[in-house]
Amino acid sequence: MILYDLLKRPFFARYRKPWQWPSGVPQDSWERVEFRNRSGVRMVGLLGRARTMPARARILMPHPMHPDAKAYVLRAEHPEMLRAAGYDVFLFDFNGFGESDNGNFLYPLDIVSAGETAARLSPDLPIALYGISLGAGYGICALDTPGHPFRVAILESPFTTLEEYWRKFPGAYFFLKALTVLMPGVARQLRPIARMRTITGVDRLFMIYPGNDSVTPPEMGERLMAACPLPEDRRSLWVLPEGKHTRAIAAAPDEYRRRVLQFLDAAFGGVSV
Repeated sequence: MILYDLLKRPFFARYRKPWQWPSGVPQDSWERVEFRNRSGVRMVGLLGRARTMPARARILMPHPMHPDAKAYVLRAEHPEMLRAAGYDVFLFDFNGFGESDNGNFLYPLDIVSAGETAARLSPDLPIALYGISLGAGYGICALDTPGHPFRVAILESPFTTLEEYWRKFPGAYFFLKALTVLMPGVARQLRPIARMRTITGVDRLFMIYPGNDSVTPPEMGERLMAACPLPEDRRSLWVLPEGKHTRAIAAAPDEYRRRVLQFLDAAFGGVSV
């Protein structure tokens, strides 16, 4: 773990800090859940149950690359939007972020492990994946992992490759190129554009990109959509006219809510309020 900590520093040092509960978010409606990922690393999650019972599905929301980790999602509009519409929401910290212990680079397996934990907590509920940025890119990789529990996926601003994502940061970019040579097997597992071609087990997929996203521009979504093997009526891409990275919901809140909940309604039935 000391070696992994050293290797991760060029990429994540500025994004890792002690985790704090975000102000203004009530704690009493969230249940703390500890679990182990497939590598045995201790992970920390939070379960927020649907405001209307019974829940229609449980939605896993991996966080973007942000120092607040799962607190970033806790503060966002998404969890309450989903819980009010009848969905459980499960959040967690990637290994090395927030409250989770540090582990290896296989973040897609963190997503799969969190999804499996969400499924074990309520075996009768279907599981959906709703990732943003880091959580969306590695979410694609998770969908190409045998045995993943996800029936449908919403992916906002997923990246195509780590090289494209880190190109604007020369130090991290050249370190990444060196790691790709040293760890080619790991590098292959962390390429969403390649793994999109062989996703399995997921029935529907919805991708969202803000029009002014300079970190993961909408062109990435077009390439990912072209690589997706799902039938055309089971996959869709929505590019907003404007909006910044990770903030699509702020650019068009009513339309965002309508499209997301209609997608989930089509997958799990019912009409959202």
